[in-house]
Amino acid sequence: MILSELSQKAEFIADRHRSLQSQWHTYCNTLVQAITLSKHKLHHAMGCEPQTGLCFFLFDHFVIRVEQGEGFHCHTIHYFMESRDGGERALIASAQLDQNGQLDGAVDIRDREQVLEHYLNKINAVYEGLYEAVQSDAPLRISALLAKGDKPAAV
Repeated sequence: MILSELSQKAEFIADRHRSLQSQWHTYCNTLVQAITLSKHKLHHAMGCEPQTGLCFFLFDHFVIRVEQGEGFHCHTIHYFMESRDGGERALIASAQLDQNGQLDGAVDIRDREQVLEHYLNKINAVYEGLYEAVQSDAPLRISALLAKGDKPAAV
């Protein structure tokens, strides 16, 4: 391979990677704005861990993490739930972010309402499980909460 071909390929890779990282940061900013500016009471408090993705404290007890999947140029976004002490951690859901700024092929990452609705759909099992537990006055662990849903899996 000659140097000019290698240089072109390297530039293509770098441009695509920068674009994906830009999309990821746009999504994160939109989601934070959507949650913090929402008129609805979601009981999310923002955590501060920008190096690992987004971190929200739910009811000041659970942690919801939104992280970009591992690996170079990964388009997957993972939604995790964990105990505040980090003792339990489980995958709630995943989404795909494309180069055009769409989540799961349908949600514009710049649209706060769409991003918030998408996020809440992804973590809906958490609210449903918490609601059931509180309604029946039962203590709840993350493993029990997410075992009821179809998609969540232990990590």
